[in-house]
Amino acid sequence: MQKINHKSLLLCFFIIALALTMSCSGNKKPLRVGDTVVSFKATDLDGKLFSLDSHKGSPVVVRFFLLDCPYCKADTPVFNKFYADHTKAGLTMVYINNNGSNRHAVENFIEELGVKFPVVYDPSGKLAKQYNIKVQPLTLVLSPEHKLLAALLGGVSEAELQELLGKYLQG
Repeated sequence: MQKINHKSLLLCFFIIALALTMSCSGNKKPLRVGDTVVSFKATDLDGKLFSLDSHKGSPVVVRFFLLDCPYCKADTPVFNKFYADHTKAGLTMVYINNNGSNRHAVENFIEELGVKFPVVYDPSGKLAKQYNIKVQPLTLVLSPEHKLLAALLGGVSEAELQELLGKYLQG
């Protein structure tokens, strides 16, 4: 049998303990339907400040998207149309890209797909960390009080958006 090196064993134990501590201490509580979503502020690609708080009283759709995601390319026209149809009724939308893409690639994606609502480029992933988002694309659908109505993973249909937000967009 091989003799165990106590220093190596101690070092392994320390590394495992440190990894567990780091993963537990930084772990934010996951969002749940009905939770009030904490606000964020970020600068969009047009250089304008987007603040979730400034849209209190309006339903909001927050989409964490990826450039190489087939769902994102397929359903961005759905988001564009839904936004165009309901912006006068108070709907707010924001796309957030934080997957390490370069800004130019994000701008090309947005231009190619004709996105007319704010798009935030967050290369550090600060916003995804704030909301404890681990998998993308993820769409957060918020009531006018900014309570989480749904967190939709993957592609999103107009019917889903209408079902979740329709009652807030009457008028």
